[in-house]
Amino acid sequence: MKSGLQAWRFKAMCLVVLLAASGRTSFAAIITTGHFDFGGTIYVTGAGGVSTPAGVCPAGTQCIFWTDPTNTALNKVDISGSGLPNGDIPLAISGNLAANIFNLTNPPELVDGAGFAPSPFMTFNNGGITTTLLINFIDPGIYSSVNCFTAPISGQQCTLPGSLFNFVNNSPPSVGTPCGDLCQATATWVFEGVTSEGNRWVGNFTSQFPLGKPYQEVFSDLATTGFVSNTFSGTITLIPTQIPEPATMGLAGGALLLAGLRLRRKRSTGN
Repeated sequence: MKSGLQAWRFKAMCLVVLLAASGRTSFAAIITTGHFDFGGTIYVTGAGGVSTPAGVCPAGTQCIFWTDPTNTALNKVDISGSGLPNGDIPLAISGNLAANIFNLTNPPELVDGAGFAPSPFMTFNNGGITTTLLINFIDPGIYSSVNCFTAPISGQQCTLPGSLFNFVNNSPPSVGTPCGDLCQATATWVFEGVTSEGNRWVGNFTSQFPLGKPYQEVFSDLATTGFVSNTFSGTITLIPTQIPEPATMGLAGGALLLAGLRLRRKRSTGN
């Protein structure tokens, strides 16, 4: 009787190992947690029928288009290998033209509010990754519009009404002084969404304009040409939902098997 029980226990443990291994193999192409850095060139248009090197924005909308950092491949970005792997994001995800990035239009991708239906934002070309990032919320800018069109001063902050972009004029030597040719505007913005597996992701983006270009000049360019372009960098962080991993579920199943075997033994011995 003892040898039979030992055999059952051995089989149960083998089943647990097999379940755990098969679970991890099945989900190898899915990323659920960790972060990665990427970069490219962004084109932001004004409203209405604007043509850019990255695409044509239909009349009555404002568009965001993307290219790779060298501005030669449409709807592509490079993923940096720095800091990878982390979480379950492999180093193999990185490289030139490693991700496809989808254009945005406003409307329907409205800033703030209740968000919008998840739509494709990023897919991956490397590492066998099958996860798709779906965007469903564009965070509004956090600054006031009071200083958006005043004379350039170091430390100024600006968000145009209804915009997602946070602009800051950076320059030495101190905040509150006219910066002239030393002004250098930066813009930041945030996107959020879910993955194709139902996990959450958050993307933080930054674009730094050349020295001598305050955000007031950026707005002037937008009014003159109908669009603004600049290189950007971004970091996307994946936040898993609280769902047990396949291996964990396999172990739990194994534990239930062992419990059943013990109950069977007790019944057979009358104890």
